[in-house]
Amino acid sequence: MNETNIESLKHEGLVYRHFGHVQGVIKPCQVSDTEIKMPYLRQGSLSGYHSDSVDSIQRLRWLHEAAYIIHRVHERRVLVADIATRNFLLDENLSLQMCDFTESVIVSNNEDMANFVSEDFVSVKFDIARFGSMMYEVISGSRYEFYVIPEIETDLDDDPESKTFKAWPTAEHFPNTKNVFLGDIIRKCWLGDGFLTMQDVCHALDNAGQKPAALKSSGGAEMAKLNWRHLLCLASPVVTTIIFAAIIVPRLRLRLPWRTISAVLPSTRH
Repeated sequence: MNETNIESLKHEGLVYRHFGHVQGVIKPCQVSDTEIKMPYLRQGSLSGYHSDSVDSIQRLRWLHEAAYIIHRVHERRVLVADIATRNFLLDENLSLQMCDFTESVIVSNNEDMANFVSEDFVSVKFDIARFGSMMYEVISGSRYEFYVIPEIETDLDDDPESKTFKAWPTAEHFPNTKNVFLGDIIRKCWLGDGFLTMQDVCHALDNAGQKPAALKSSGGAEMAKLNWRHLLCLASPVVTTIIFAAIIVPRLRLRLPWRTISAVLPSTRH
């Protein structure tokens, strides 16, 4: 193991120790300066679940879960940097467990977290933009990510999937998300004047899950079908009870013996 890898392991171990326990962040079995032992999650990473068999409802659940994990990480004053589908593992219940913090930055308490920018230009806004790119990949199956490095002389935007800009890019540099499920949220993650905290992103995803009108693009019909099925499941016992009371019970009363017996019993009222 070379010196660079050793330093990388030490740094990641430091981040895990700093976390203690964060819901949604994988907990190592062992952390040392030379190795980090992780539990085995046989379901693999989220990057392996980009298929037509995964509906938009499940994708929304994963993105909602991932957003809250990143939000909790930020609350521990850690910037993730490498936010990608390959770094979200799936447990037996297909819930997410975040891993790989080799590029992460622990922000000291005397720094303003909201305005902090590391020497590698990592910031809260950068994490939000990377999460927007992860959303775009999970929803559309296409990749798009960008970096902002003020030190470069000119923009490097030849690669359609990964671009580097001298200043924060404007809307015309982003893929069109108009007809993409959750496209407005993705766009606001990318825009410099869009979401400024992961809490804002979480709230937007909360609202997306609560408003069927927001699910008109791919997956909207699936969510609507699920809601109707859910309503029908809830309504079925009520409907069954009404039918039983209105139709079956009167017929039973005509046939069952207690009606005949009660008719011939003398009244006990005075």
